[in-house]
Amino acid sequence: MGKNGTVKRFRGSFVLKLDDRGRIKLPSRYISILENYGKDVYLTSINGDNILLYPISVWEEIEDKIERLKIRNQIVEEFVRRTSYWGSEIELDPRGRILIPADLRQTSNLNKEVLILGEIDHMVLWNNEDFKKKFISKKFTSRQIDEVSRLLNEFSTLSGNE
Repeated sequence: MGKNGTVKRFRGSFVLKLDDRGRIKLPSRYISILENYGKDVYLTSINGDNILLYPISVWEEIEDKIERLKIRNQIVEEFVRRTSYWGSEIELDPRGRILIPADLRQTSNLNKEVLILGEIDHMVLWNNEDFKKKFISKKFTSRQIDEVSRLLNEFSTLSGNE
């Protein structure tokens, strides 16, 4: 939790309804977290199969890191091109809704049932059934759990020596 007991991270998942105009209403929990960042968000995608929803200040931190690179390799350049191609700056309306551009709705196969996942500093929108087929139908193996544990422990060791 942040100062004054406010939650500062996007967690959990919700199933939302896409309205006739292509808008979704963010869950009130996510709206209250987003208020820590401001009402502006950046919608983008990398492959078109899902939609990344970043508070604009978090997205600008990513841009700042890219800008500081002295030499950008082809992978970073492709990342920038793809996120720019799909990207739109959006402001939440007074009811907490965002309009998802038609091209993003189509390529990510968003229909009436949209899954929104909190991924710590941003949110991800998926077609609910597509997400289940891609991720939930497969087991997260003990090898994968060990790898996450290794990475988290490695990070803790590095940050503790600074």
